[in-house]
Amino acid sequence: MSVFKDHKISLRHVLEFIPQALLSHLSASTKVDYYSKVLHGKKMFYLLLFSIFDNEKLSQ
Repeated sequence: MSVFKDHKISLRHVLEFIPQALLSHLSASTKVDYYSKVLHGKKMFYLLLFSIFDNEKLSQ
């Protein structure tokens, strides 16, 4: 995934395209935060995007 490192777009610009209301609606409708009290679905989404942009090799 080193293709992303050559582009001139940052993670912040990508996150600006995703409305906060959409993330809140998705977490409420899928009940992803039902059991988790610390690590919410929104943070997991941000960490997933960060790992895609930052790392060349992804794993579980």
